[in-house]
Amino acid sequence: MTALQSRLSTLTQGLLTLGSGDEAIHNAVVAVTWRGEHTAAAAGRARADSPAPMRPDTQFHIASVAKPMTAALIFRACEAGKFGPAGIDTRLIDTGVLPHDVCARLLVVADRLVGGELTLRQLLTHTSGMRDTQVDDGDGTAEQHGRMAPNGIAGSRARDMPQHMAALAEGRTPDPTLLTRKSWRPWDAAQPQDRWAGLINYYLNTPGMTRALTPPGTAFHYSDTAFMLLALLAEHALGASYHRLLRREIFDPIGMNASYLDSFSDLDPSPWRHVVSDCWAGSTPIVSSGISLSNDWGGGGIISTATDLNKFLAGLLDGRLFTRPATLDAMLTWQEPMGRPDRYTRVGHGIFTFTTPAGRIAIGHSGAWGAKMLAVPDQQFILSGTVNRRGASGTWALEMIDQLLD
Repeated sequence: MTALQSRLSTLTQGLLTLGSGDEAIHNAVVAVTWRGEHTAAAAGRARADSPAPMRPDTQFHIASVAKPMTAALIFRACEAGKFGPAGIDTRLIDTGVLPHDVCARLLVVADRLVGGELTLRQLLTHTSGMRDTQVDDGDGTAEQHGRMAPNGIAGSRARDMPQHMAALAEGRTPDPTLLTRKSWRPWDAAQPQDRWAGLINYYLNTPGMTRALTPPGTAFHYSDTAFMLLALLAEHALGASYHRLLRREIFDPIGMNASYLDSFSDLDPSPWRHVVSDCWAGSTPIVSSGISLSNDWGGGGIISTATDLNKFLAGLLDGRLFTRPATLDAMLTWQEPMGRPDRYTRVGHGIFTFTTPAGRIAIGHSGAWGAKMLAVPDQQFILSGTVNRRGASGTWALEMIDQLLD
């Protein structure tokens, strides 16, 4: 065992101490690539319904760590000239991805429909002014509510969770009408007024949801909704389903053989699905309880492994995903928009920079279930993994980077 392997194993085991009681960390996995050496470590029990341990190759829900992948598809389409000379400054309404009247309805400022003003750059940088369908609602943002908004998708699903778990405890199959069982479509064009027909349908038809938080392009507000639209756009521009695009443009070329879309898809995921670990919400093991996580699609519907995430970030940062270096430069053009949370040092296009406690700059993304994917380019260092817990410490990976590099 190398010194790096030994240190990583100890630190990964230590992640299990980050929470206790109903907030306990049940499992963790971390992979590190550093100057040509790759190693991974795991700790805990992978699933509540099995005694099997977490392994370095155990799969997990990466949630929003998927956003740089969606962004990469948009930049591949841009590189291919799909958006014309304006590139990512093209207005969404001009791409043809949605009917003009639907695009116009995406955002309202002072009773005026301004969705037609939205640009791809604003969607990519979370400066569209759009609410996050997952955790916001028409009455306020998650920050304003102090928790997940009750009428956002995640909050609505959480209301159904006690019924779901009670059914399991009684040996019954949970009612298929519960949101914990719903298999979401991204967008149903045939039923644009039906709130429950698709994710964008829900956004458009939930009272107050389309009311802009700020005018487009003026301030930061994290929005999964924007990345659902971007994934739809990738399909429209590149001529294949989102899952097929991920395989063709990203997963297969860089050898991400344990990654797949666990959401609305026209591909059978069986060839890539192995053992998917539980992520936890309070005392509820989400995966082994059969609770659907199909609700974020292009904003976070991918299952992967720590090693595959390292492959993605390496492939992105060394330019293998694009034909021209300028494309990567454009994706990694940084800004500091008004309203940006302190946890993001700078905002790129589907990707962020973070600062470790020791002052190192890391590039990457994080996800709601404790997933992380981070690189310190000047150290040739990449770290990815998860603690599979909603609400777990958001700084664990930044602290681990310092512990391994000091």
